[in-house]
Amino acid sequence: MPDKSLMTARSLSAESLLSANPLADAFETLGTPVEIGLTSLTVTSPVGFNLDDYAGLSFRNKPILGLDGVKAHIDSGTTLAAPNGVITYSFTDLSHLTGLYNNPTVGFTSAYGFSPFSAQQRVEARASIQLWDDLVSAKFVEKNGTGADIQFANSWDPAQAYAYYPGQQGYKFQSDVFVADPSINWTNAWFGFGGYGKTTLVHELGHTLGLSHPGNYNYDPNLDLTYANYAEYAQDSTQYTIMSYWDAVETGANIIDWNTVFYGNAQTPLLHDILTIQSKYGADAATRAGNTTYGFNSNAGNVVYDFSKNAYPYLSIYDAGGIDTLDLSGFNASQQIDLHAGSFSSVGQAVQNAATVNANRADLNALAGYTVAGTATQTGLDNTANRFMTANADNIAGDTGVSGVRATEYMNLSIAYGTTIENAIGGSARDVIWGNQVANVLKGMGGDDVLDGFEGKDTLYGGAGADVFQFHIVEKGDTIADFLSGTDRIDLRDTGIDLTWIGGAAFSGAAGELRFAGGHLMADVNGDKLADLDVTVIGSAVVQGDVLFL
Repeated sequence: MPDKSLMTARSLSAESLLSANPLADAFETLGTPVEIGLTSLTVTSPVGFNLDDYAGLSFRNKPILGLDGVKAHIDSGTTLAAPNGVITYSFTDLSHLTGLYNNPTVGFTSAYGFSPFSAQQRVEARASIQLWDDLVSAKFVEKNGTGADIQFANSWDPAQAYAYYPGQQGYKFQSDVFVADPSINWTNAWFGFGGYGKTTLVHELGHTLGLSHPGNYNYDPNLDLTYANYAEYAQDSTQYTIMSYWDAVETGANIIDWNTVFYGNAQTPLLHDILTIQSKYGADAATRAGNTTYGFNSNAGNVVYDFSKNAYPYLSIYDAGGIDTLDLSGFNASQQIDLHAGSFSSVGQAVQNAATVNANRADLNALAGYTVAGTATQTGLDNTANRFMTANADNIAGDTGVSGVRATEYMNLSIAYGTTIENAIGGSARDVIWGNQVANVLKGMGGDDVLDGFEGKDTLYGGAGADVFQFHIVEKGDTIADFLSGTDRIDLRDTGIDLTWIGGAAFSGAAGELRFAGGHLMADVNGDKLADLDVTVIGSAVVQGDVLFL
């Protein structure tokens, strides 16, 4: 069983090296799985999906920072030079370290238990590199030997892993990554969706590129290692950044891997990681610049974005262009989707049955070599799932005003700042789907869905079920593509306009008249006899009882 104690950081003995390039990553805490139910279900948070929207306020007695402040905390101030736009990496095949690592006056300890990466570790490292490569203008190129910018190896030195920041002096240890040998820390062989070994590689690569932890995590044995004691600002959690030590639940998210019924581990660089790394290196303008589908029917070119395989995503989406779609049509649980850049959504598959959970837990126990996960009963699983889905539904209702959205996850998928996803497709249960400022195509599919396109000329399909089409914005050009009178509803209350139904009559010049004629639902807000709101309605004619208005 691996040592679960947190080891303190070891500094380099040569002060000139330490000041130029300190050890970036102390010794990461172990990624032992945590069963849900062992911590609180929810954390009180401001109404809304994103603490970023509340900059200047506080949360849990910590300041909520604006984006510049967030970047200042995550950016170490060091950047990996990329001559001709190329960053190189390699896997040593030697039995020992070379160069400065062997200088006895410096005191490196990574040679303790040194060994090369296995074939599987190399595959996972390359996949982790690709996640960062997709974000930045520089390109990563693999090379042989020991002279690459980033070198990977195993060691008995770290508890989990560590990496060095990049630097300007050309020392060969800069940006190198050392992982605790999986033979002494099994979590570094825990790959797949949500595996901590994969999360560790993505995190350490962040350090090699110059990202720091969001706060000073130097361990004080007299101070418990917790968010409350060490987080310097409110958004310091793995809801926002894979560089954080603190679980997403600390900032209100409930992110569960229902394959094992453990809290999830981040699968990609997250919202604030993308923001910060692109501010340092520039964004890759070619990444998925064509029309891209994420989720089901994915053509994103990376399995992490294929939700037919990755049923419980924990990720952030960056996309450089095209007409893009978030397709959740294969999910059988409720979904909360928000396409606004910088937003969080709550998406994922229905809970697995006990037989599947126990088979996955058996695999995890075999990998660990001891029991990290007990046997789940169907009754216990049902009760746990109900608790979480009820809590998620309550949170989503507080955020959106829409009740009954019993998602299995809460705030587990974000859309990067500067990224535009145009279209969304819901699942078979009750969903709430929000568009953004561009022309969206939103499809509810099954269930009693609630759709709101916000700005832009949007096209809304409710699909099966009794659907609600919401409108916050008074504008022209939106379309309801499949309206069924007496079953579906059109909700205009959030426009804030006091409206009066006049049926099919012409506008008289009184402000606030609402009419339906010729397949259009129209409102004259200011009394000039012209429609300020004009929604094309395809399907049934709209009668007064179909519309909710002030």
